[in-house]
Amino acid sequence: MQVGYTDYEKKRTVGRMGRLASFTLVEGFLSKKKVLDIGCSDGLYLELFSPNSLGIEQIKGLSDLAIAKGLNIIHDDVEIALKKIEDNSFDGVFYSHVMEHVNCPICILREINRVLRPNGVLVLGLPIEKSLVRQIFRHDYFNGTHLYSFTIRNANKLLIETGFKCKKTFYHFPWLKGRFGEFINVVWNKVPFPRKEWFSMAYWIVSYKE
Repeated sequence: MQVGYTDYEKKRTVGRMGRLASFTLVEGFLSKKKVLDIGCSDGLYLELFSPNSLGIEQIKGLSDLAIAKGLNIIHDDVEIALKKIEDNSFDGVFYSHVMEHVNCPICILREINRVLRPNGVLVLGLPIEKSLVRQIFRHDYFNGTHLYSFTIRNANKLLIETGFKCKKTFYHFPWLKGRFGEFINVVWNKVPFPRKEWFSMAYWIVSYKE
């Protein structure tokens, strides 16, 4: 386990890191589907998907909490766990703020494509390193467990290269919580403001297996 994940486990265990308010922007794409949740933590999103969904979590303490909730969990490294899953097994994949941590992002995307059924949906969540907001608050993107940084153009390129067709992009602010956060994120995505990638801190890309 990389340095920094122990701190994340403690924060998640005591409830300091809840669901992103912006999840409501993408929840409908995964509703009532058999979903693979990669990096599922203690199941905070997995428990919202259909009962036959599956989570992958490498942190033992968090995977144990998810199992205690009655959720289906593989406790293992993402790359190893994906290889255990059969082709065309899921209707959707939820891959939220994990791709910047893995050793081989494009390898994982290829595996995700393999385990998705034809026309299956991938909801990919990523932070933005070079936004003006991060620059103002002097947030060091790589001071921790992040190995990579992806622009929206780069992320779309990787998705196309691995057999996906990008359908929708949503921008959001991860620190916003609750109903207020949901409202702000919805409004932000409806306003026709140019260069939103510069003024947001994270984004979702919804794509489909071709």
